[in-house]
Amino acid sequence: MKKLFSQTWFTVLLILGLSALALGLALYDSFDTVIETLTNINPFTFIIFAIWGLVPFMLQGFILSLMAKHLYPAYRFHEGFINALVGGFMSGVTPSSTGGQVAQTYTFKKQGLKSSQGAGLIWLDYFLYTISLVVLASLLFLTNVSEFAHSSITLVFGLGLTVNILIIVFLGLMVFFPKVYRRLMTSLIHFSEKIKLVKQKGKIVEGWHKILDHFYEAQSVITENRSLLGKIFGLNLARLLVYFATPLIIGLFLQLEIHWNQVIHLIALASFVSIANTFVPLPGAAGATESLFVLTFSTVIGKASAASIMILWRFFSFYQILLIGGILFFKVRHQSDKEIQDEESTYY
Repeated sequence: MKKLFSQTWFTVLLILGLSALALGLALYDSFDTVIETLTNINPFTFIIFAIWGLVPFMLQGFILSLMAKHLYPAYRFHEGFINALVGGFMSGVTPSSTGGQVAQTYTFKKQGLKSSQGAGLIWLDYFLYTISLVVLASLLFLTNVSEFAHSSITLVFGLGLTVNILIIVFLGLMVFFPKVYRRLMTSLIHFSEKIKLVKQKGKIVEGWHKILDHFYEAQSVITENRSLLGKIFGLNLARLLVYFATPLIIGLFLQLEIHWNQVIHLIALASFVSIANTFVPLPGAAGATESLFVLTFSTVIGKASAASIMILWRFFSFYQILLIGGILFFKVRHQSDKEIQDEESTYY
């Protein structure tokens, strides 16, 4: 845990540097137009953008609180919201968002759940979210692919979709074929010990099996409750649609020339960018996200408009979360653990 968090500030500076480079390239031949667009914004509009950028994390917080209540009835919505923002922060400052789940498990522990229970909930949430993402993004792609006959967009989207499908398969193996998954993970841990990547194999295997036990406990509570499962999928779809609609909302408030028949196209493009980001091995997909956004959106609304939207979209959907989530993360780190119901696992 300490190793994961030790280079946070260096990572933030790396993200800023890569984003600044991508921003410079995006503004290379449209600087004056973009600056004029941004300086004409009503200051109160920024409040709307800030709230809109937080809504997906509010919805995720609601999902986490619904799930956690079944294992820890005292869990509240504001704790889930904090957990979602902390996860957003650590996902943003670690390569391929690999630190988000660890940080959220750690936050669950601080909020009163056992680490193994928290890990089970987080991975189950990630599994359900990824299914929702792939289903929605695929539908948007299939219904809009004829409008964006651009080989680069199709290739990048295809690569990102493949990565997400592999994640679903891997987590699905955990959910539906637990015995196979246990044997596979035990073999991987054994192999890692042989090549000296890990030590104390027995302790790691024991801890991992305990996490799996609580994962299946969390899974059974939720999957046996069809009403809850339906709510989670519905909330995930709402969360994704709000996030995908962010560029559109910004463009409308900027009074850019966006026709109503382009609404679904812009939402689809935002889903393409989100899917593509999953295979970029950089913290926050910095640099690649900004460049890909301008490339894709400029096919519909032009480069200057795409760059204007990108600057505000990236700030309120990413940097705002880094700022708020970072403050909350350091606050969580220094707070005492809540009393938990059973003896705490020492695996984390």
